Amino acid sequence: MKKELLKKVKAEVKSVEKDVIEWRRYFHRYPELGFKEYKTSDKIITILQKAGIPFETKAKTGVVGYLNTGAKTTIGLRADMDALPVEEKTGLPFSSKHKGIMHACGHDGHTAVLLGVARVLKKLEKFLNVNVKLIFQPSEENPPGGATVMIKEGVLEGIDYLLGFHFFPQLPLYKMWIGKGPVMASTDYFKIIVEGKGGHGSSPHLTTDPVVCAGFLITGFQSILSRAINPIDSAVVSVCSVKGGDAFNVIPETVELTGTVRTLKEEVRGRIIREIEKKTYSICEGYGCKADIAYKNYSPLCVNDSGLSEKVCRIAKEMDFSKNIIDFHPIMGGEDFAFFSQKVPSTYLFIGIGDKYGPNHSPTFSIDERVLPYTVYFFSSLILDFSK
Repeated sequence: MKKELLKKVKAEVKSVEKDVIEWRRYFHRYPELGFKEYKTSDKIITILQKAGIPFETKAKTGVVGYLNTGAKTTIGLRADMDALPVEEKTGLPFSSKHKGIMHACGHDGHTAVLLGVARVLKKLEKFLNVNVKLIFQPSEENPPGGATVMIKEGVLEGIDYLLGFHFFPQLPLYKMWIGKGPVMASTDYFKIIVEGKGGHGSSPHLTTDPVVCAGFLITGFQSILSRAINPIDSAVVSVCSVKGGDAFNVIPETVELTGTVRTLKEEVRGRIIREIEKKTYSICEGYGCKADIAYKNYSPLCVNDSGLSEKVCRIAKEMDFSKNIIDFHPIMGGEDFAFFSQKVPSTYLFIGIGDKYGPNHSPTFSIDERVLPYTVYFFSSLILDFSK
């Protein structure tokens, strides 16, 4: 990018910096769950209207802004909008006013950044050599998520390349990972109901105890990873809830287990599904119980297009971001951005915010707000230089 244009980008980012921080604090103060982001959507629309950016609503509460230059290439930039059912414990002056709901994953910052990029690119629209779709997506946290709904409503029509990003406390402030290939795991859900014969806790010999059976299931699942899966393949099987019984002295009729499976290869995913079914039925049969299994594939692998990632990385280095581009590794978290990446060449970036506020989904989670103008500057510069 020519130095003169880079100076203009820096000046526009500086002019919008306070607004971006204030927008983030507004979204943080009024968090909303998936497909209920009404205040969030209204705020986004108001800001786009004020900037003179045309828009459409999609997927109930989603918003898509447009910068159409008549170019041959269209690039999309996506931010998620929704919050989590978590009680906030940050003590911030702009803490959540909605009890039991908070932005514990940085989506407030994602949305504010995309609005900042929208403002900067609109001011510098005459320098754009691509069309831009600004995608504000609802309900990322609520499987199967808002991405599939937006795809059905045509949000990807005309898009040649798509970018997404996530603020990540496991990376130092400002550091970025631009991965190639799988960057986030597939996300699966399972529920297993173990049915036995209940009775008095003092007479277990007269029952068929589903609690004991469920206990062996939980430990048995861990041997899938240690014995059925190649040690070099990443995978997770976690039982995250156990429900059964209401009294200390009554063996219940049923126990319910729910959990998740995460993998970075489709063949590993299929193997684990088969192993869960095999172990469940064999263990339950051994303990005289019956089993009912429900298994759902919530989102596929999130895979970065290698060619696009290489291009993004090259442009970033040319813009003197080299010192902040680092190597990292795929994570076992899931993202419904994966549905987008199945349809168009996509790159999902991780941008470091440091670990000052703890991990994502924590009640103390927040972001270092210095990352907001930095990220606006990065994406604005990248998109303005993208067509080369």
